[in-house]
Amino acid sequence: MRRQITITLLVLGTVFGFASGFSSLRCRTEARRDAFQRHVASLCVDAARQAERFERADRRPPPGDSPARAGSSEADTGAGR
Repeated sequence: MRRQITITLLVLGTVFGFASGFSSLRCRTEARRDAFQRHVASLCVDAARQAERFERADRRPPPGDSPARAGSSEADTGAGR
């Protein structure tokens, strides 16, 4: 009788142990998937922000190519025509 109780308890412990392990793996899988989705979303947001910065930089003329100011020596006054 004592041997049957011991075997039963060992079997129940094994079954519940595996069930607990699989449940834990499932919860961690969902958390890992959520973390990966957050990571991909942050990468996409960063890439969009960086593309927007580059786009704004392309719209601005480079500092050396700015048109001549009215009072500068580079101003085209048309005097030599």
